[in-house]
Amino acid sequence: MNFYLLVFLLLAAGAMLERFRPLYKNYIYGACWALMTALLCLRYGQGTDYITYEAIYNSIPLALDFSKGYFFGVYPESGWRLLCALFRALHAPFWVFTAALGLAEMLLLHRALTKYVPQRTAGLFLAYPVLFLVYMLSGLRQGFAMCLFLGIALPFYLEKRWAAYIVTILVTASFHKVGYIWLVLPVVYYLSTKIMLVLVALSAAGGLIIQIPVMENVAMEAFPSYHLWQFLHEGEISWFALGERIVSAALLVALWFWLRRAGEELERSTELLLKAYLCGVCLYLLLMQNSYYASRYAVVFKVLECVLVLRLIAGEQKIVRAAAVFFFGLTMLMGLKNMNAMIREGFYDSSQVNLLNFPYVSVFGQDRIGEYLSYDENYQVILARTLVDQVIWVVEDGTV
Repeated sequence: MNFYLLVFLLLAAGAMLERFRPLYKNYIYGACWALMTALLCLRYGQGTDYITYEAIYNSIPLALDFSKGYFFGVYPESGWRLLCALFRALHAPFWVFTAALGLAEMLLLHRALTKYVPQRTAGLFLAYPVLFLVYMLSGLRQGFAMCLFLGIALPFYLEKRWAAYIVTILVTASFHKVGYIWLVLPVVYYLSTKIMLVLVALSAAGGLIIQIPVMENVAMEAFPSYHLWQFLHEGEISWFALGERIVSAALLVALWFWLRRAGEELERSTELLLKAYLCGVCLYLLLMQNSYYASRYAVVFKVLECVLVLRLIAGEQKIVRAAAVFFFGLTMLMGLKNMNAMIREGFYDSSQVNLLNFPYVSVFGQDRIGEYLSYDENYQVILARTLVDQVIWVVEDGTV
């Protein structure tokens, strides 16, 4: 049985029940949070990057050898290596590490939802397709970074505590360098929503200009690098993702303006969340030529939907209810889409595994993973490659 699908459906039911039976919302949320946490912490070998991260974990040096550039290597970032080294020093197997990481992430998500949204089960539901399935299950470094942002850095941003915010972001970026993007928010804080919308339009124009062949050549001549070449030539536009982001952003902005015009008292923090969310829209539109890069960098702001959407659909007006139905349907669609992607990209035999029978393998039945994929064989290949890659982590005599 696909427990990922089952929990997702339970979250959907819980989100609706929470809205219509608010007296029981704490019980509903507690049960749903516990189910998500167990699903995340007790899994084994699942998530498209699980094997890769296990190989990285087991290749991290046990000793913190400062002379060999332990904190100054290229990949993974120093904070992640330090965290892995700590657990390895305690002789913890990788599944213990992922269980502890998952628990920390769920506690951070709980903190954000408790502080900022009235319907916390709906917040879990909205976070499930992208934050949970894609990053907390698979992209472990970025998933942890985003949970740190939601649970710790976001309150500092909303409270204008800039010193604490910047320190937190620098720590967060030590787990995944994409975190440096959050350093724009102290500037965004002081911009108006209308200026942010102008920036969205300029980003769309920039994203279209980049696709002109002559501009690609100009960019390569001005900033020659492998990553720029890869961005320009190895990706393509995802029309579905682009459309989803444009429609979602347009609806949220329209809803925000409508509520203000209708005389609704919106908290200042809601506007701040909207402006931060629009940063992600800017990034996606600017980088839309390559859907991989666009998604990877824009998602760090898109995760704010689990807070922002619920703040804007808390009322009972018809337009608010329509928006709630839209985001409920969109979340269902994204959840099913990302579960299919997890199966397709996770080394599973597509002739045996599908959305309905996708097997949940727990830490209590680790041997079962071999029934569905060549786990040990894939692990050994990735581990060998990871050990070779350690040469770029070592800094000796001023060279890498």
